[in-house]
Amino acid sequence: MIKKSALVLAPLLTSVLITGCGAPAAVSPPPAPPPDLHGAPSVDKPLETGSLHQDPCRVLSPEQLVALGIAGAPQADSDVSGPSCEWDDIGGPPHYTVDSLRVTFVVGGDGLKLSYARRDAYSYFRELPRVEGYPAIAAGSTPGGTPEEEGTCELAVGVTDDLVVLTQVHLGNGSPSTGEPCGRAGQVATEVMKTIKAASGVH
Repeated sequence: MIKKSALVLAPLLTSVLITGCGAPAAVSPPPAPPPDLHGAPSVDKPLETGSLHQDPCRVLSPEQLVALGIAGAPQADSDVSGPSCEWDDIGGPPHYTVDSLRVTFVVGGDGLKLSYARRDAYSYFRELPRVEGYPAIAAGSTPGGTPEEEGTCELAVGVTDDLVVLTQVHLGNGSPSTGEPCGRAGQVATEVMKTIKAASGVH
């Protein structure tokens, strides 16, 4: 039922014509619709990563590198994806293979929602357990087979709704992590996230 105006219910005075000109009530704009995350989980506690962009190799401390068994010298880089750091370990004889690890702050990729929107275009797309409390996926292209068969994995952790930290692992022949590239990427990503959380003052 529409409620009648008090002016209608009030007694009418035939000798008086009311032509009220009060200011119209302010109308609040409708709330903005929530962003379309394409099924990606929202990041409840965004992390600040800017302090690490100038020196991305700080994402893993010397102590963390030792614990992870990473001996290669860090090489900082910055490409279209964002600031990154790479470590390459060259194995000894008889294979002389290279284990490669790269961590990238993907600053222009629209976060995990971009990967979710493109999930059908990847060779593999896997939702993973959260890494240090933050949503994670493994997604990429491996034309020759699965990540386990190819010895490579790309693991992305959403640190804000618009930014991910990407850990890329390529295992050489004879690697102690052979057959588990995504498990290895998860180990590294966990340590990376510990560093980022500490830099953001989140514990």
